[in-house]
Amino acid sequence: MDLSAYKKKILIACSMIEDEINAAFDHFEIHDIEIWWQERGHHNDPDKLREVIQAEIDRAEEDGADLIMLGYGLCGNGAVGWHAEKALLVMPRFDDCVNMMLCTGKRNRRNYLSAGHMYLTGGWSRDEGALLDMFGSYLERYGKRKADKLMKIMLGSYSSVTVIDTGCYELEPVVAYADECAERFCLERRIVPGGNEVMQKLITGNWDGDILVKEPGSSVAEGDFSFEGEAGAEYGQLLRRTR
Repeated sequence: MDLSAYKKKILIACSMIEDEINAAFDHFEIHDIEIWWQERGHHNDPDKLREVIQAEIDRAEEDGADLIMLGYGLCGNGAVGWHAEKALLVMPRFDDCVNMMLCTGKRNRRNYLSAGHMYLTGGWSRDEGALLDMFGSYLERYGKRKADKLMKIMLGSYSSVTVIDTGCYELEPVVAYADECAERFCLERRIVPGGNEVMQKLITGNWDGDILVKEPGSSVAEGDFSFEGEAGAEYGQLLRRTR
């Protein structure tokens, strides 16, 4: 898709993936797309996310945008219902940003997350809700004994704190953060390869099956994120439910 045909292009994006978006913009030397950064915490409340981003989409159209890109995934169904009246709406066709960053080549499944992994990137390590900040908050409010108990309950299903190396941020401080988390919460620390190809496709117009394109007046639906090649009973059942 030749994006030069669009007069005003706006990217509405979660600050959690700021490193990845900035890296993509720098790599392709893109200067004609405005970025409207959004607070990181919205993804914790899908209903709030739906409301806030729809308001931003409306504002972008009022500002004259004819192409609106979204730096979000399905995000717990928070994206369901997003629509633009006159602009083309485009976004990654992934359940969330973690899946998007774990997809490093030709997409062959819907879910890239592995059970038991607490994933970290540069953005996630700086988030107010990151593990050490959360523990510090519990410590201040409840004392060490209860803070330890709360973290043990929260992390009961995790065995590893896993850094996704997207190549878009300085790795060393994030690994150091992960090491501290692993030591404090008795977890293994791992590093897995990640990528930024999906975001690059989004902002350059190289739209394939990884990118969801919604025509004006058409709303984002949960079924838009189904993946026909998905292997595994859990996602197979999900796809059948969304049809």
